[in-house]
Amino acid sequence: MISAGAIVLGTVLMVSLAWGLQHAAMSSPHLLGRTAPDLAIQQLDGHKVGVHDLRGKPVVINFWASWCGPCAQELPFLTDASTAHPNIAFVGADMQDTASGELAFEQAHPHPYAVGPIVTGSYRAYGVVGPPVTIFIDANGVVAASFAGPLDRTTLNHYLSLIAP
Repeated sequence: MISAGAIVLGTVLMVSLAWGLQHAAMSSPHLLGRTAPDLAIQQLDGHKVGVHDLRGKPVVINFWASWCGPCAQELPFLTDASTAHPNIAFVGADMQDTASGELAFEQAHPHPYAVGPIVTGSYRAYGVVGPPVTIFIDANGVVAASFAGPLDRTTLNHYLSLIAP
């Protein structure tokens, strides 16, 4: 009787976990399988990085803001992944932020990939309401997946496997 209860409880927990991951991953279901909307950021050095300019290589767009605690929490995983996967372009799209907030965040949390405020397009075109949200785009410019909420290493690696060559 106790083992049967444990099995039922375990099954319920696994189904709940699977539903939660799928629900989080489907933050922008209208984009899945479609060409990524135009979006460009401008780095602190003035260099503009556009998603369409990166066509031919997989892209990870991470929508973040300086005031977003979970954004800072996931940053080490994104930094490590960008270093481990040089064949994937990582782009940090700062949203709903101030120039001084972005600058302070960048100075406190340096990382190797392109980041800056959105200067072309909009986070709304990606179905983003608030950060963090991460979009995974394949080398053909097609959205393969999206994830709302802070990423951990295991979840990030799962989504990277969907777009990695």
